[in-house]
Amino acid sequence: MSRTRILRSPAVLALLAATVFARLLAATTPTTGPAVPAAPLPAARRTIAVTVDDLPFVGYGLPLEAVTRLSRDLVAALAARKVKAVAFVNEDKLFVPGEVDERIALLTVWLDAGMELGNHTFGHTGLTRTPLPAMQDAVLKGEVVTRGLLERRGQPLKWFRHPYTHTGTTREIKDAFETFLASRGYTVAPFTIEHEDWVFASADAKLAAAGDAAGQTRLLAAYLDDFDARCSFYEERSRALFGREIPQVLLSHANALNARAMPLLLERLEKRGYTFVTLDEALSDPAWKSPDGYFGKYGPSWLHRFAAARGEDVGKLFAAEPEAPKWVQELDRSRREPTATAAAPIP
Repeated sequence: MSRTRILRSPAVLALLAATVFARLLAATTPTTGPAVPAAPLPAARRTIAVTVDDLPFVGYGLPLEAVTRLSRDLVAALAARKVKAVAFVNEDKLFVPGEVDERIALLTVWLDAGMELGNHTFGHTGLTRTPLPAMQDAVLKGEVVTRGLLERRGQPLKWFRHPYTHTGTTREIKDAFETFLASRGYTVAPFTIEHEDWVFASADAKLAAAGDAAGQTRLLAAYLDDFDARCSFYEERSRALFGREIPQVLLSHANALNARAMPLLLERLEKRGYTFVTLDEALSDPAWKSPDGYFGKYGPSWLHRFAAARGEDVGKLFAAEPEAPKWVQELDRSRREPTATAAAPIP
């Protein structure tokens, strides 16, 4: 039976009338006992958009065969939860002699899964140390393949993420570069949650190279704990700034650790009450129209940038962020600096 016909049933109409009358009577009848507290309003829904940097992959020397498998695992983990991520491409990583076609094919896997692609420059050059003309060249060189792949599917290339999220040391540099980006049709992709995955991934690569599977297991547990701590930190910052939790934007990276950990990270987000949305949907919230008050050499969360516009000290906010355990930081440092002192033992 249709919903319309049920509502028009005489018996149902009579029942509705009796219910309404009873409620009106209860509302106008004085009570002598203690007031019954109103049921609490449901908590606002948490939402988050997922972004992934450094495509096609940060392999730390892994062969193409391994990179291909891990890249597909990462995409599959996102697709399994219907996450429509935006993934940012460093096109210089495509041009490995003898592997160009295969590496471009890795980008099509993301598109086939319903993800979007964005420009992350050619060479991952940071605006803090790169002159403006060279930065503009890096954008132009970094869009050739990506734009072509998208246009073949009738899609625009609209997203740009600054490498290191360095957006300019002065207002003049920042405004000039963003004017250039807008002239190319780009929207800057911000983020709120950054979870040091690059530190953990580097340490994980060090352990993998040493064949230390037990160490990798312990590192994964520490990684998940750090992720929860950083989510809590940025959720609190959102409440402090806006009196509510605005749609968050997660910044992650394409690497072997996340290929393994992404199902667990997404599960953690779901347990925290998050629903996955697109980047467009997240940024439609009015809070994202808040001014970005940060000019400097670092690349802080946009929550810190919004706080800077209100006069808060970004340095203090940085210092308050949770950090990876010291032993993880030491593993990362020893991988990047082979002559560094031996890494701290894994607890």
